[in-house]
Amino acid sequence: MSQRPLHSAAELLRLIHNLVRLGTVAEVDHARARVRVATGEITTAWLPWLEARAGTTRTWSPPTVGEQVVVFAPGGDMVSAVVLAGLYRTQHPAPSGSADVFHAVMPDGAVLEYDHAASHLQATLPGSATLAAQGDVTVTTPAALTATAGGGATLNADTVINGNLTLNGNFSQPGGQTATIAGDVAFTGAVTSDGKDISASHQHSGVQPGSGNTGGVI
Repeated sequence: MSQRPLHSAAELLRLIHNLVRLGTVAEVDHARARVRVATGEITTAWLPWLEARAGTTRTWSPPTVGEQVVVFAPGGDMVSAVVLAGLYRTQHPAPSGSADVFHAVMPDGAVLEYDHAASHLQATLPGSATLAAQGDVTVTTPAALTATAGGGATLNADTVINGNLTLNGNFSQPGGQTATIAGDVAFTGAVTSDGKDISASHQHSGVQPGSGNTGGVI
């Protein structure tokens, strides 16, 4: 009796079994954008993973070792299989249980979250952030804008303020610079110049009647 039907049935069963397999990432080759997946009793060859976009718009979020994935093998051929990442597991559970948020957690602890119910965007970074633009940058809000910098703030630009300015602290200007004010200036309190009081209550020496000049400020 020919053994071919039995061989064909076994081969067909193997191909069907390989169509969709679950596994975990065993190795990642970032330079070639390939992974090897441990699935069942085998570890696959180097396979490409699926990204959100891979055309003129491209994304990059490589799988990590230990991440649970799905391996799709067209026709059951594991050589031409592709990998789809993104299955939660006990070691890597869901980072949020809310139906209202987009939530992304990075290995260093950085978190990006948008809550569409509250219309609130929050980015929490353990390190630094850089925004680089070749054109204009505009920030517009009908509400308040608050910036807090524990290490101080530096603005390297000619600056125009269209509105009232209130300083809740001291104001200083380095030597050799000139301040120009067009318009009235009103002071409340003492005004000094080179350590001399020139406010409303200041006095002069050498005061004489007539058209003579007074002496310097006392």
